[in-house]
Amino acid sequence: MSLFTEIHAALANDDPLLAGTLVSASDVPAGGPTECLQADLDDNLRIGVEAIREGHLLHWAEGRLVRTGDSDLALLAGDRLYALGLERVAATGDSSAIISLSRLIKASAEALAAASEMTSEREWRATCERIGASE
Repeated sequence: MSLFTEIHAALANDDPLLAGTLVSASDVPAGGPTECLQADLDDNLRIGVEAIREGHLLHWAEGRLVRTGDSDLALLAGDRLYALGLERVAATGDSSAIISLSRLIKASAEALAAASEMTSEREWRATCERIGASE
């Protein structure tokens, strides 16, 4: 099962309201800053980082799994994805990844609030590379 398929299934089974906003997992584009996470990393860690990334996208731009014209529903879905991601990462017991991701969420939000999308993307890539190297 792919990362996106697993996240998709978690949301579909979690909440009927969010389930109605999901695109087909096969329609999700590949790539982005999280692609540097190696396939041999713990699945919970990889799924967690992708869920947090999707939550971040829903808060600041447009998501890849959730499509809705309702900005409040997008924020709700983003919050749920942040929680799902942090839950999965916490399940690994990797405290350095939890700290890195917590700092990333803050730094990325600050960069985007200052209209610096490039800085935010650099933060994502650097954090994913750090997490990948620490395993």
